[in-house]
Amino acid sequence: MCRIHVRQQDSFLFFPPASTHKQHNFEHVINYSLPRDGVTLHGWLVNPKQVKEKLIIYFGGNAEDVFFNIDEFSDIQAASLFVAYRGYGSSSGTPGEKEFFADALAIIDDVNVTYSPKQIVLIGRSLGSGVACFAAAHRRVQGVILVTPYDSIENVAQAHYPWLPIGPLLRHRFPSIDYVDKLNCPAMIVYGGKDTTIPPKRTENLIRYISGEKEIVYLEHADHGNIEMFPEYWAALLRFLDQTTDITGK
Repeated sequence: MCRIHVRQQDSFLFFPPASTHKQHNFEHVINYSLPRDGVTLHGWLVNPKQVKEKLIIYFGGNAEDVFFNIDEFSDIQAASLFVAYRGYGSSSGTPGEKEFFADALAIIDDVNVTYSPKQIVLIGRSLGSGVACFAAAHRRVQGVILVTPYDSIENVAQAHYPWLPIGPLLRHRFPSIDYVDKLNCPAMIVYGGKDTTIPPKRTENLIRYISGEKEIVYLEHADHGNIEMFPEYWAALLRFLDQTTDITGK
């Protein structure tokens, strides 16, 4: 593949927000940083006093500024960690599939050493659902919530551009379908019937490959960008978080 193709598909897939949010007025939030492999990841730990009981680790969408989730998660009876992907906000480095996957494992390993939470629940939205799938398949966690997930970015791209030979050209595949059969924790899948970014068929194909415990939340009128505005969305997430129990995993 020529260099211009690599740059172009990276720009189509990753839309890093520029805001660093180095200054904020949240009293219940502490800054988080993790240096690794010559880059430093930056984020925010919400409700740190609760981190030893339950920790939510959130992986956002391809253009999402995860900082703006702080308000919505502040009232949840758990700590929540939002880390900007490498190349996003104040996190250094360059975005990439392998890099996101490795960073996710490093974050989980770091919080286990630093905080020793009794429970870790991963939430992955859109592109981040692929990161959450990979991480939950390779680390011991107590639950994973996949919001508007896909079977693979390759299949999503092929659905949008059926006339193109996507497979040979694609650099970042995010093949969630390869990881979900290795989940050792309960999973919740939340998706919308009006989603035109990740067609429901791509989510439903992923669901077929989840052999373990799973709960499906289908919001018929929700689109990709507004699914969190439906009351059923938060009701489902809070119910799942309340029910999460310690299950032996990796």
